[in-house]
Amino acid sequence: MMNTNLCAFGIMACMPFLISCRKEFLDAKPSQSLVVPRTLDDYQAILDHDMYVNGSGTSMRGPVPALGEISADNYYVLDEDFNNRLTPQLSNYYVWSEHPYTGDDENSWNYPYLVVFYSNVVLDGLKTLDRSSEPEKYDLLTGEALFTRAHAFYQLAQVFAPFYIKDKAATEPGIPLRLSADINENNYWATCSETYNQILKDLLEAIPLLADRPLIKTRPSKAAAYGMVSRVYQTMQVYDLASIYADSCLQIQHDILDYNQLNANLTYPFAGGEQENPEVIYSCNMVHNSKNPINPLFAKTDSTLYSTYADQDLRKKVFFRESNGQRFKGSYAANTVNFAGIAVDEILLIQAECLARQGQINGAMDALNELMSKRWDNHSAFIPILSVNADEALSLILRERRKELLFRGLRWTDLRRLNAEGMNIHLYRKVNNKVYDLPPNDPRYTLPIPDIVRSFQ
Repeated sequence: MMNTNLCAFGIMACMPFLISCRKEFLDAKPSQSLVVPRTLDDYQAILDHDMYVNGSGTSMRGPVPALGEISADNYYVLDEDFNNRLTPQLSNYYVWSEHPYTGDDENSWNYPYLVVFYSNVVLDGLKTLDRSSEPEKYDLLTGEALFTRAHAFYQLAQVFAPFYIKDKAATEPGIPLRLSADINENNYWATCSETYNQILKDLLEAIPLLADRPLIKTRPSKAAAYGMVSRVYQTMQVYDLASIYADSCLQIQHDILDYNQLNANLTYPFAGGEQENPEVIYSCNMVHNSKNPINPLFAKTDSTLYSTYADQDLRKKVFFRESNGQRFKGSYAANTVNFAGIAVDEILLIQAECLARQGQINGAMDALNELMSKRWDNHSAFIPILSVNADEALSLILRERRKELLFRGLRWTDLRRLNAEGMNIHLYRKVNNKVYDLPPNDPRYTLPIPDIVRSFQ
């Protein structure tokens, strides 16, 4: 238990939004600027402020930390860019420094906790309103706020909490769980087990309250909540439940984009962005910084990874372009910001992986081939991928998962999960003729809490 609010700086950042999002919030007296949301529409406006809540556009904000993707193995930067483009703190992340912070703000902590604050403002405020006047709208808002909070908590836990291992989760530290917007309330630093229990509690409570599909994809839906629960259980290595919830998600939304319909020559082939992409279930982006080493303007895709794409695989042209190495251009956000939401391709791959782990080889390969057939050039006949046993099926599915879900904030969690299962994935980076490495299950797979937060303890 701590006496200082870890998110006070986030509250200050949100005040301009609260003041401007709805003019009717403002008191008529010019000496007052306190924002007081009073109606369901007011609370919907808070959750719909997608620049902060979803990181929409090129706002550089969002609920998904960038630190995991920065630390992962999908890319590299040239020495010239490392020396001249990266700040000292970003350079430290890139080489997995034990003590990366140099005094810069860490928005991978700040912005997700700001999303938590918004969610709590709505949940606290709804308790003061009469549900009976508009029960359906009231319940929908409650579900949206619960999902939004759980989603932000999950994203923070992938970076700032140790990987979930059932036998250790009750004693390992998790993250601070803010369950109220009251800035005077003490913070509780939960265990890893408590963190995941709260995430699942919020999501499971949200499911019956949400619409099957949203009016706009920046709003949560039942499909998104099912998909998110599936992802959480996959992270927890509870693969039977992950499979069940993946199936529930796909029962609602099963649209797969045929990459043959895209113009691979465009700078950003996913024209129209997330709202027009039929695969996108929930739209949100990763915290962005123009100087981040994962910025596609200078990050280079891992050459070994790039070589695994067949020439007939349309992702080789849709995802990458040559620029002194291969640069990633395949964000579903259709710009330099990394899409980090929930989409059908990810859920299909979760389903395939879980079925393979349960020995259901035919079902696993059917799910994989359903996706891959939409990634294959129509000018070359697609030959379904076959497997003779569960281990081979799992290996094939994980290979395609890596190739499909680049720069979505998922690889870091996968590295932690697969190494915990004995995959023994060892990361290396060479910078200025010096080799840096990150062994499997190293403590540095958990990013340290920012210094400004530790100073509050």
